[in-house]
Amino acid sequence: MKELPSFVALQKPETNHMNHRYLLLSTLLVAGTCIAQSSRELRYAMQHDEGTLQQAPPAAGALKAGGDVIFSEDWANGFAGNNGVGAWTVSGPNGNIWKRTLTGPVGSFSVPAQKITSTTVANGFAAFYSDSANCNCTSGAGNWPATPTEWDGALESPVLDLSATPNVLLQWEQRLRWCCQATSPHAVEISTDGGLTWPTTLEAASGISTNNDPGTQTRQIILISAIAPNPAQVKFRFKHNPTAAAYHWQIDDIKIIELYDNDIKMVDGYLSQTGDGEEYGRTPSDQFEPTMLIGSTLSNFGSQEQTNVVLTADVTGPVPFVASTTLSSLAIEGTAAAELAYTLPALLPGNYSSAFSVAADTPDENPGNNTFLRNFQVNDCLYSLDGIGIHPAAVQSLGTLGSSSFTGAADGLVLLDYYQVNNPLTVYGIEIALGSTTVAGGYVIAHLRDTTPVFAVPAQMTTVIAETDPVDVTAPVITAGLLQLYFTNPVVLSPNGYFASVSLFSNAGAAHIRVIDDLTVPQPGTSSAIFIPNDQLYSNGNAVAVRMITAPGGSNCTTGVDEQTPLMGISIYPNPSNGRLTIRTEEPGNYTIDVLDLLGQTVMSRRALGTTTLDLAGQAEGMYMVRVSNGTSATVQRVTLSR
Repeated sequence: MKELPSFVALQKPETNHMNHRYLLLSTLLVAGTCIAQSSRELRYAMQHDEGTLQQAPPAAGALKAGGDVIFSEDWANGFAGNNGVGAWTVSGPNGNIWKRTLTGPVGSFSVPAQKITSTTVANGFAAFYSDSANCNCTSGAGNWPATPTEWDGALESPVLDLSATPNVLLQWEQRLRWCCQATSPHAVEISTDGGLTWPTTLEAASGISTNNDPGTQTRQIILISAIAPNPAQVKFRFKHNPTAAAYHWQIDDIKIIELYDNDIKMVDGYLSQTGDGEEYGRTPSDQFEPTMLIGSTLSNFGSQEQTNVVLTADVTGPVPFVASTTLSSLAIEGTAAAELAYTLPALLPGNYSSAFSVAADTPDENPGNNTFLRNFQVNDCLYSLDGIGIHPAAVQSLGTLGSSSFTGAADGLVLLDYYQVNNPLTVYGIEIALGSTTVAGGYVIAHLRDTTPVFAVPAQMTTVIAETDPVDVTAPVITAGLLQLYFTNPVVLSPNGYFASVSLFSNAGAAHIRVIDDLTVPQPGTSSAIFIPNDQLYSNGNAVAVRMITAPGGSNCTTGVDEQTPLMGISIYPNPSNGRLTIRTEEPGNYTIDVLDLLGQTVMSRRALGTTTLDLAGQAEGMYMVRVSNGTSATVQRVTLSR
């Protein structure tokens, strides 16, 4: 199925792909052309068949140590419970929608591929498939009613005696998605009278925007205050409220865990070059503000108050620096942003990596959650909101957007990124990173836009500062993964806010174009946007790979793959490969062959006079880029190592 582009009222039939529900951009605008963010958001994304496994019950009243699991459930025995305590029950008008299942969701807007990837998914998991219930379908075919029902149903735990261990947290793995309201229907409710009343409601989807499926997540909620009235009669339930409809909620691997006395959890780390919330992946050296907003969201996951909580950001790179700030205290169950406006030194071009760490007066008993990594690049050739290839590999998360994403957007879909210009900036063109599912045969046009017409209601998308000629999307371009479009004459932008954008044309769907969307860093709502023809402008919330080229050579002078005039007559096979690659050249000559990983680092380099063979057996499995150059022209092709 396709993505649903609207936020509240607009509903469109969708048929193929799924991605985000986007906020109407006009609801997010602030006065003027600058985009501001006053505070940081927390970062973070059927009939049951009974099994036979049963774990032993915990010893009654047994005292535990920090980190011990007090209660767990993996659904291996269905709703009868594999927890050593008792069975689960459903409640509410629509509680029977909750099922233990082994299959992913189906419905008008859900597909089985969106199945949770939890630790014990093979044992089954609990699911509330509200989309399937609305369309009464099992095949994934669209059949939604004109007015979908907003379901109300809960899945309740057995009664737990936590009197010996009142300082605990609830942890579970989940995957969810909802529409069509801003408020999530997902909640965790706590009872301390055996389920007679449910006075405490806690969020289960904080940090997830409407219509966004972030994949499988592990969630944790501290229960100290919630169970304090009577820890001997605790129940908790996963409650789907009648505040939104559609999609799914999948839950697995539930645990109640004893808290450590001293445990500070670092939720995120951020470095905003503008100080307004945007975190650019690549920034020209003369476009930084004098100060950088450096900070982290910290949560106290221990049972004791923490004092003198020190956040340190150790930034390494061509010009290293260290920034730190202190919170005088962090209360039990408290969450706070530790941040400062750090006066920057003059940064030289290159890659920078910030290692965030936190410490307090009392040594942390669970230091594994005290660190966070965030990277950026100073780059005088490209200005990019996305940080694709710069992020730490372990945290990078990518998706795609394109002409096949939305109904009515096969030709003329516009993808935009916001750029703050602090000093006069010369822009030579626009670079886009293409998704591998792009089909040759379409074409694109790139633009520079002032923010005023974009923010107008309705958006004035025919008003541009500069525009390129149409450029065909060819097979070599798709293989390389990058497309550069140059303006007839360079454009000098004065200090202000601007959008770089690209319009996609797929020849009525015959050659769909997909652009990579960087999901790694949540961005302020108006940093990235989507315009759907004959419709409206919507926010993205991520960072689509639409970049300003700020040097005549474009990305030729960036860290990573060197793009030049395409070199023809080069074949690289087999692909996928078990390690041995043949690079075949139709013409003899002196060639340089470089193999790069997805971070742009060279893992092998060789000179050849023609056709040659490489042995990559010593490299890890995954995607690599092979660049072949004869000194004046080059080609880059992606290969996959798989054994």
